[in-house]
Amino acid sequence: MPTPTTDKITQAAMETIYLCKFRVSMDGEWLCLRELDDISLTPDPEPTHEDPNYLMANERMNLMNMAKLSIKGLIESALNLGRTLDSDYAPLQQFFVVMEHCLKHGLKAKKTFLGQNKSFWGPLELVEKLVPEAAEITASVKDLPGLKTPVGRGRAWLRLALMQKKLSEYMKALINRKDLLSEFYEPNALMMEEEGAIIAGLLVGLNVIDANFCMKGEDLDSQVGVIDFSMYLKDGNSTKGSEGDGQITAILDQKNYVEELNRHLSATVNNLQAKVDALEKSNTKLTEELAVANNRIITLQEEMERVKEESSYLLESSRKV
Repeated sequence: MPTPTTDKITQAAMETIYLCKFRVSMDGEWLCLRELDDISLTPDPEPTHEDPNYLMANERMNLMNMAKLSIKGLIESALNLGRTLDSDYAPLQQFFVVMEHCLKHGLKAKKTFLGQNKSFWGPLELVEKLVPEAAEITASVKDLPGLKTPVGRGRAWLRLALMQKKLSEYMKALINRKDLLSEFYEPNALMMEEEGAIIAGLLVGLNVIDANFCMKGEDLDSQVGVIDFSMYLKDGNSTKGSEGDGQITAILDQKNYVEELNRHLSATVNNLQAKVDALEKSNTKLTEELAVANNRIITLQEEMERVKEESSYLLESSRKV
């Protein structure tokens, strides 16, 4: 007869079957999905793959590998693109989906008057207590008028932290305080284990990209976060045929990136030259003013000497009288 514990395990397994039935591994730059042995959702007296610790460990490894691919692909594509990223950029969208799954992994259910609720907004709110700089984006998230759910606020927070180029710093600070995270996560959740620290370290690489989001009109509350494995799976039939086109595209992307970089550098040089010209004009003006002031001082000194001579003459005249 199933117990509440076994029912909970069964429900959790059903919710994460897309992560449990496959072993996610990396083959160079590509994703490999290997199907595990048939998994029974009803625990046996001697659990093997049905052991919740095994399932959680498998999920952590899968999410970590997905995060590696997502971050690597995002950095490479962003550098090739050579411009500021926005919310419509597909690799960036997938990165946020993967991060959301990482933050949701092993969350404890919070009981509310509407039922049980699992939200990663609670842990993210802790960051401002650990890193004072994070208070700014937390306040900005709370002030956004269109956000009505904790999930939407958590998604907005991730986007603002990436724009601020502080996402890695914030995640490291959070992961280092497992005493605080234990209120929100199960002991074998990703954020409580080594995989969370590895992902936080990988996020440092995202500091090289620039992103800009306008979240006032974006519906972050009702978005469905589904990992698109097709972005990372290698198609053996089409790889050879598209290899040449991919190389040409990469070369063109690099050319466009260099041209854009040159434009930025030219604009920077022009701005610096304008500042130098302004400083030279200011220096010339100050030099002229200094010369006028020196002439004025000399005139005053001559006038003072003349007054002294006159006063001495008057003093001698008064004595003779």
